[in-house]
Amino acid sequence: MRLPLEERRLFPLALGIVVAITLVRVAVLVFTPLQLYPDEAQYWWWSRSPDWGYFSKPPLIAWIIRATTMFGDPEWAVRLASPFFHAGTALLVYAIGRRAFSAKVGFWSALAYITLPGVSYSSGLISTDVPLLFCWAVALYAFLRALDDLHWKWPLLCGLAAGFGLLAKYAMLYFVLEAVLAAFVSSRARHLLLSGRGVAILAIGLAILGPNLVWNAVHHFPTVAHTQANADWAHARFSVRSMLEFVLGQCGVFGPLMMLGFVVALWRLRSRERWNKSDGIVLVAFSLPVFALVILQSFISEANANWAAVAYVAAVPLAIAVLLRWLNGGAVALSLALGTVAMLSLWAVSLHPPLAEAVGQGNAFKRMEGWRALGRAVSAEANAGEYDAIAAANRSLLAELLYYARPRSMPVRAWDQNLAARDHFQMTMPLRPNSHRVLVVIAPEEEHRVSASFDSFVPLRSLKIPVSGNRARITELCDARGYHSPQPSR
Repeated sequence: MRLPLEERRLFPLALGIVVAITLVRVAVLVFTPLQLYPDEAQYWWWSRSPDWGYFSKPPLIAWIIRATTMFGDPEWAVRLASPFFHAGTALLVYAIGRRAFSAKVGFWSALAYITLPGVSYSSGLISTDVPLLFCWAVALYAFLRALDDLHWKWPLLCGLAAGFGLLAKYAMLYFVLEAVLAAFVSSRARHLLLSGRGVAILAIGLAILGPNLVWNAVHHFPTVAHTQANADWAHARFSVRSMLEFVLGQCGVFGPLMMLGFVVALWRLRSRERWNKSDGIVLVAFSLPVFALVILQSFISEANANWAAVAYVAAVPLAIAVLLRWLNGGAVALSLALGTVAMLSLWAVSLHPPLAEAVGQGNAFKRMEGWRALGRAVSAEANAGEYDAIAAANRSLLAELLYYARPRSMPVRAWDQNLAARDHFQMTMPLRPNSHRVLVVIAPEEEHRVSASFDSFVPLRSLKIPVSGNRARITELCDARGYHSPQPSR
């Protein structure tokens, strides 16, 4: 079927812009001196042993890194999938905006998504949110198509995307909740979910997640426990300040004008009949609940800025549909200009990190600096002595040593004095008493706690590695012998 003239013109333009931005992002990944963030180093280590699950996350992130590092594992290869996934998500946002509103809304939505401050930052890293957002976008587009098209390919695609989204991050479960809420506000969504096609979506998603659930059962459900621990409702603070900080943070991640447009779109819910003429009401169901739940979480305990990320897929077209009506589209142009400035600034900082210090943002990048120098020093010390293992008490430090302390002739082990594992390293590679001589790598404040678990503990030297201007990361290297077995926590 021949596409309308507007779409034949706008989609190639959107595609060209998205591809151009993506190619620049790949070039920035190749040339940035910024090193792997601790979580990235951990995901890389997981990818060395592909499995159906890991302590804190489902397995898709490890599989992706395994694929991008088949021919070598420099930092850019570890991160390579990120800009491409975001490019795919941007084009899917185009399709979602076109389906719900028009090709014009879809076009500006794709450009808005690819330049969102949060997406620009995320494109320079590899994280579980990256494939999650792509899978969410595929599932949402397929869901929208299935509302009117009775062909089985759309619910099948929706189920596949939901299943792989669950293998990326359990936050994909929000999709199920929001689909149910969509059924309350849209008769077409209700007919879909209550039909065999709706059952197929759920069944396919659960079938894909099944092997991960089996892995969790075999390992006593560590991923579920970790997710629950992140919510931390046992230490509820009920902080209005924390909630306001999260909301303001979303304005920074999503963009202030985009957030304003989204809020106005929600205000239009007063006229249900108007929204029911399009799929706008369904997009509200697939965005507002996530924001509301994470805002509630930020009030009860705390919430990271990325926890509401999946809401942006539907929120972008909703916001653009509103902003296009303001100032003859000038509001969209201004929002894109702000996003572009943020994107260009992040590229500049990635290529020349001292710029972050010059604008007072050096603290945001300090965890991506200094690890290579530390790894070389640890590797040199370990290979010069007759050690049985290298050990660290901190998960982040241990992850960085696994990547940067190479080459080495001995294993890296996780120090802990509790029987219950609290991360993947403690679960899979704990320090054992048969390691008679250990090179311990610790932060100064950890020395007293760690030294008590050895018969002999001799500090060798202190490493002071500069990060972000005048800051420094101080790490102690110690020669430890006679490790005591972990004891039950008290």
